[in-house]
Amino acid sequence: MKVVRIPINSMTRMKNKLGKGAVPCQVSDRWLKFPAESAGHFGEGEFITLDVMTLDKNERPRKICELVVTREDLLSAINGVKDKDNV
Repeated sequence: MKVVRIPINSMTRMKNKLGKGAVPCQVSDRWLKFPAESAGHFGEGEFITLDVMTLDKNERPRKICELVVTREDLLSAINGVKDKDNV
């Protein structure tokens, strides 16, 4: 049996609400929604469709736009971000 600590912080609550595959913004009600699997391989890369999401005025999820990116480009961009406190 899994033990759940109460109270939880607001970020944990937001992640639980959005579900698996969501990456919430730290300062707004927006998030990236990742699919369960990639869109497939085309040419030289594996493509992933990402939805940029927000909440509408009734607090329901609403898609702002969709991005189609490669896994390689995502990983390269993430790995290129330096930790400003541990440079």
